[in-house]
Formats: sequence, structure tokens, C-alpha cells
Amino acid sequence: MNKFLAATAILLITATTSVAGTFSFPSDDPAASVEIPDDWQPNETDYGVEGNSPDAGTYISFDVAGDEDMDQVMTDVFAFLEENGVVPDPASQHESKDQLNGMPFQTIDWKGTDKDGPVSIGVGIIGLSEEKIAIVTYWASTETEAENMPEVGKILATLKPVN
Repeated sequence: MNKFLAATAILLITATTSVAGTFSFPSDDPAASVEIPDDWQPNETDYGVEGNSPDAGTYISFDVAGDEDMDQVMTDVFAFLEENGVVPDPASQHESKDQLNGMPFQTIDWKGTDKDGPVSIGVGIIGLSEEKIAIVTYWASTETEAENMPEVGKILATLKPVN
């Protein structure tokens, strides 16, 4: 995840990319927007939007939560990872705080495994407003993570609150 934050910082300054368009989420009461390229096959979820890299090596999702549903959204994030066989190594847990697009960004990341082998796992919490946060879920094969990281940084650089 340190690579994740470093790539994000660099790409926030220099990134340009062709993207599918802007996804405002959740669709019933948008609190944030993000751009995800068509080849990442973006989908709407219950609380946000998700995408997978063209090589299926990197997954990223963005969910919005407020006080009333934060516990449920966080439970759903970890249930999703567990349902997909993603197992973090607790000894590798690392926490960090930073800024992303002018918003406070806290991450917890781990090394771990899934059915295909070693993975990097990250859950980030981004303060969109006093009432809402965005939860970023990141899961990437260590085999293809480096080649997908530039696009992940470009995606993250487009995340912003909806006014």
C-alpha cells in the first residue's frame, strides 16, 4: 500500500488518462464521483462503484457511508474480501494517514493471499464531508500490481466529493 500511496502522489501531479466517464455514487444520493476506464469494466454496487483491471489482477471499489450505515458498509467490505478468498496476514498490517485530492485519507493495508497466490490488500477511508466518507477497497495480485498501479493512481486522482 505504500507503493499505492506513492504512485498516487506522483500521478496526482502528472496524470492524464482516457476514461469511460464520471460515476457519481451511490446513484440514489450521490456523495462522490470517480472516473474509471471502460476497460476496467466499472459496475455500480449497493453503495458505490467497482472496477477490475483488464488483466483481472487489480480490483478497486469506492463506497460511500455516513453515520447511519458506516458499520454495514465496513462489514460488507470485509465480507466481500472473505467471500473472494482474500486472506490478509495480520502481521503485515500497516496504517498510514495522508491527503488525497485535498481530503483526509487513512489506509490500512496488508500482504496476504487469494486463490491465485500473493496479494496486496488495502482499505482506505477518505473524508468527503463532515457527514460522509468514501471507503476504497483495493486488492491486487503482487504479480501484476506494478503494471496496474499507474492506472490506479489515475483513478484515485479523479475522486472528489459531489456538492
